[in-house]
Amino acid sequence: EEKSGEVIVAGDIDYEKAKKYEINIEAKDHGGYTDSCVLIIDIVDVNDNFPVISLTSFTNLVSEDAPVGTTVAVVNVKDLDSAENGQVRCKINRNIPFSIKSSLKNYYTVLTEEKLDRELLSEYNITITATDEGSPPLASNKTLNLRISDINDNRPVFDKALYSANIVENNSPGVSVFTVRATDADCCQNSRVSYLLEEAKINGAPASSLVSINAETGVIYAVRSFDYEQLREFKINVRAQDGGSPPLSGNTTVQITIQDQNDNAPQVLYPVQTSGSVVAEIVPRSADVGYLVTKVVAVDVDSGQNAWLSYKLQKATDRALFEVGAQNGEIRTIRQVTDKDSV
Repeated sequence: EEKSGEVIVAGDIDYEKAKKYEINIEAKDHGGYTDSCVLIIDIVDVNDNFPVISLTSFTNLVSEDAPVGTTVAVVNVKDLDSAENGQVRCKINRNIPFSIKSSLKNYYTVLTEEKLDRELLSEYNITITATDEGSPPLASNKTLNLRISDINDNRPVFDKALYSANIVENNSPGVSVFTVRATDADCCQNSRVSYLLEEAKINGAPASSLVSINAETGVIYAVRSFDYEQLREFKINVRAQDGGSPPLSGNTTVQITIQDQNDNAPQVLYPVQTSGSVVAEIVPRSADVGYLVTKVVAVDVDSGQNAWLSYKLQKATDRALFEVGAQNGEIRTIRQVTDKDSV
């Protein structure tokens, strides 16, 4: 001010643009005498700048087998303020297997702090927070998206160590018997499962002569028709192998049970009848009611209800004289023999 000599702020002051001003001031009276001085104004910094986080290097894909202490990112942090206002501390969000450490001045390194496991978590958001020491403090954030790449560290796993399957005998070759399925916790090629039938001898024949398996779907097919009376059950071993390098595999066993069909007629073992001849039994005329004439013995090579036998008379000269036990095949008289009965 010309009259009072007050020096007044006339514009914006920015410490980061100019820390000091020198002003030449001259005082002059009406008689023409003058004097001058230099006014030095020091600008005092205030905390008006946020920290700036710059990404120097960053690997956005880290292998899950990376050793602890692997560098993920290097950041540079600057604050244009001075003294405490320009002093910056960095931290990252909690509950993640990473840490941040100061390396050089204004530089920080983000490191792995624990063993990584893609199968537990395949992606992380790492938020770096830079806070200055001003009052009040100012802070900035920068988020890094980090993906974990897979390694082949998981074997294919079947739901069960032993499966049970049934197939009815006299089946058509090529019919589907059962489906096995294995899962692999890895991803991509490392989790691609293929199925193989392990060779073994079953009743002297290779397993592949009985069944086959689709390598992609795990469907087990019958190679030939089965006969319950020759083979009632057998076991096969199936291996699931992933597409990793080197590949990993898991095993399971499938027990296949052949179910019986009623495909065999009963065979009479006794009495033995040769072709063209008639079996003869002698019954005394004095035979009483319930006299055992003979017993028909028959067998059926099927099983279960298919092998349960019942007997009945199909043809008899005198139905009123004889009967056959429905369950035991015993032929007995149901009345006394009389003189009138034919020979």
